[in-house]
Order: sequence, then C-alpha cells, then structure tokens
Amino acid sequence: MNKATIFSLSILLTLFTHGNSWGFNNTEKIYIDADRMKANIESGHSVYTGNVKVRQGKLLLTGDKIIVQQRNNEVELITVFGKPAHYNHVTEEGEIIKANSEKMVYTASKNQLVLTINARLNHPEHKVSSQKIVYNTLTKIAIAGDKQQADSHATDKQGENERVRITLTPKPQITDPEAAEQ
Repeated sequence: MNKATIFSLSILLTLFTHGNSWGFNNTEKIYIDADRMKANIESGHSVYTGNVKVRQGKLLLTGDKIIVQQRNNEVELITVFGKPAHYNHVTEEGEIIKANSEKMVYTASKNQLVLTINARLNHPEHKVSSQKIVYNTLTKIAIAGDKQQADSHATDKQGENERVRITLTPKPQITDPEAAEQ
C-alpha cells in the first residue's frame, strides 16, 4: 500500500469515529469518490477534486473540491466548494435536511456548518436563504445574515439589499371533524 492510500484510509477511519452530530456516525463506513486526491501525511491535509462525493449512510456531501484538515488523527475542518456544493442528510427522526452554497465549512469541535455565497438551508418545515448561514448540527439552530452586510447595507449585483429570506410552512389543518376527534 502506498502512502496516499494509507493516508486516505486514515481519513476514513477518523471520519468513521468522529463527527456524529454532523450526520456521520461510527457504525457505518464512509465512502469518498473523487477524480483526484492529494494528501500530505505529515500535516493531515488532504484535497479531493473533481465531482467529489462523500457518503455515509443517509448523509451525502457533494462538491467540486473538498478539503479535509486533521490534527491528532481527528477531523478538525472540512471545506466543500461547488457551484453549488450540496449537503443532504436524513436524520434519525426521518427529517430531510438539505443545504447548498458555493462554500461550506464544517468545524467538528463546534458542530458548526457555515454556508457562504448563495446559501440555502432547507428543513422539513422551513427554508432559509442568505449570503451566510451558520448552522449548529447538534442543536439544529441556524443564524442567517452577515453582521458586516447589515452594518454596511451591502447590496447584491442587482442593487437589492442582501436580505435573509425565510419561508415558514404551517402545519396542515384538519378539515374532517371526525378525524379531529380521533
């Protein structure tokens, strides 16, 4: 086995044992598919490029480029780039959580996924879009908008304010009186 293969396996094992709250769990294998991989065994830095897919169970990450940074055999940071990059996860409760943006940064120690540039986060009952969304994968709390944009009244290419856009979906109303009694 060459050093690059050994390094890739060490990344897989690290992801395999770390990061439960992001959708990764320690009972299923992780599969990474990419056109190319470049790894630095000394620094724990690896770069996957070309239609990159990371799968584990009901979690799928896709992007044009994914960078994994490890320290002490644990994943510290995962950065995903794409036009857009995608995050799809079916939770244990059966909720489908989807996100996409041109850049995603996951910080394992904070259970934090930061989506920037045309960011969208879709939960089963609501959707959020902004230029920046910070999502805690453990608490499922999302914060959208960028303080710098709010202070400077930043505008997008069309001259419109860079605003946070939210869609809340009400629960369906029961219209059958007999069904309401049951």
